[in-house]
Amino acid sequence: MKIITFILSLFIVQSTIAQSYTIDEMYIELSGNATDDNFSNNTYFNTLDSCSVSWRIISDSIPEGWLYSNCFPNCYTPGVTSGESTFPTNSQQYLNCHIYPNNIPGEGTIKMEITTNNSSIDTVTWTGTSIDNLSIDSNVKAESSRIKNMYNLEGKKVNTFLPNQVFIIEYENGKTEKRLMHPQL
Repeated sequence: MKIITFILSLFIVQSTIAQSYTIDEMYIELSGNATDDNFSNNTYFNTLDSCSVSWRIISDSIPEGWLYSNCFPNCYTPGVTSGESTFPTNSQQYLNCHIYPNNIPGEGTIKMEITTNNSSIDTVTWTGTSIDNLSIDSNVKAESSRIKNMYNLEGKKVNTFLPNQVFIIEYENGKTEKRLMHPQL
């Protein structure tokens, strides 16, 4: 009898604390050129049961002059830092961050706290990088003899630049930079 009571208690506790949603990615990277109007990246909030959700930006450490906005699931204008929704069972909700670099290179982080059914709290973090000069230009050509290594975004060492891909360049002097290589005009 004690075993049946224990198993029944365990089942009740487990079913009351079972999560009614998942989030595909909790840490999202996004990057673009400082001259881009904006750049973005997203993940998804997936419901297993109907969920009441509220969100708020709990911190941002972005360069002065940058703006950002979020879509969850509706897209909001820059400056809106909280919202709430109810999502139906078995739905997938768009969860996105846009960065507006306003011609300012730099890196920044935006953290969103999501509270589901007034009890579960998750934090989704976007890390954005805005690069000043993303084209292969005379500066890279002049420094090419000083390039120590080049890597693609998968961390694989490469020997040549390919158009429309981002590369990490490691120089002999220890400097590294990330560049998006555009086709030369």
